[in-house]
Amino acid sequence: MSRGENNTTGAGLDYGAPFGNALGPIQHIDVPMRRYGEEEVDYIVVGVGSAGGVLLQRLARAGFRVVGLEAGPFWDTERDWVSDEAGSHNLYWEDLRITGGKNPLALGANNSGKGVGGGSVHWAAFTPRLHPSDFRIYAEDGVGFDWPMSYEELKPYYEQLELEMPVAGPAYFPWGDPHGYAYGPHPMGGVGNALIKGCTALGIGVSIGGPVAILSGSHGDRQHCIYRGFCIQACKVGAKASTLITHVPDALANGAEIRDNCMVSRVHMGRENRVTGVSYFDKEGRQRFQKARAVIVSGYAIETPRLLLNSACPGYENGLANSSGTVGRYLMAQAGNVILGRFDQPVRMYKAPPAHCLTEEFYETDPKRDFARGFAIQTVGPLPIALPSR
Repeated sequence: MSRGENNTTGAGLDYGAPFGNALGPIQHIDVPMRRYGEEEVDYIVVGVGSAGGVLLQRLARAGFRVVGLEAGPFWDTERDWVSDEAGSHNLYWEDLRITGGKNPLALGANNSGKGVGGGSVHWAAFTPRLHPSDFRIYAEDGVGFDWPMSYEELKPYYEQLELEMPVAGPAYFPWGDPHGYAYGPHPMGGVGNALIKGCTALGIGVSIGGPVAILSGSHGDRQHCIYRGFCIQACKVGAKASTLITHVPDALANGAEIRDNCMVSRVHMGRENRVTGVSYFDKEGRQRFQKARAVIVSGYAIETPRLLLNSACPGYENGLANSSGTVGRYLMAQAGNVILGRFDQPVRMYKAPPAHCLTEEFYETDPKRDFARGFAIQTVGPLPIALPSR
């Protein structure tokens, strides 16, 4: 299967080229996908999503024999993605999944993706940095725990990713560690203008145009954003960064194999506490075994612990990598308050990247408030089907 046969990309796209590091530029070649069969490979990557897609590329570039196993399809962006909210639900992992505990959560919708690219296919592409103070919340505010690393240690990786994806944003972002972005901000849309108008009237600082991993200008052969409005229903033009677009094509060109619609059911352990491979169900429902010297489980916060727990075996009766007994525990869902307003004139809030404008004026702890830490205010861009009728 070649990239051209898959129709997941156009030919010759400059995807995921890291800046100024030893990996060098991506070579633009269309070749049939390498097929390893049942021979032992160096690495299996379970889940070709946000992390798995990058790992697949890096390992293939380094010359390793690597196979990515993905429970969902290898998307054909022309055939499978539509400009229709109701027709885009197949992007999500919709299988019934319910957590345990005193407050169980039903998982689905935008909790995770199912398909090559994973959740990066339907994320909003909002890419803010943490503030330096986020790493020291116990030392500074007496809540939670301090991180075992500092913002300064993480900063070079923020910078690399912001160039590799790349990220568009203001030339000067004033909050936290002030910084800028290589690609300029997007033109402002109606919902962003509404936030700017309100913040300006109240004397609140506001930042325009990002940061978002959506191209405001061409990058290699990738097209810039055309403001189609379906960012979280998959970007047909490839302006929004997803590993399906940014890293997977290069992984294939460098010899990786991806087996889509293949659900891994167990990681197998052999002698000397070393993995031997994985069992999986292929797209015809047949159970297969793939040998590997190493297995990387990259299935997000839900499928990773489920697979590790399902892989219990003698010596690992509580599941793999679970000597602490915490695998699958302490799952925390993200909470966010969404406020809707009614305006006299049409806002057309979907005609711009969803997270297009924000303020972090209230991000840090303020002793005048009765709680530690703070919050940010940002725009969101729901499409009309998501709005209440009244």
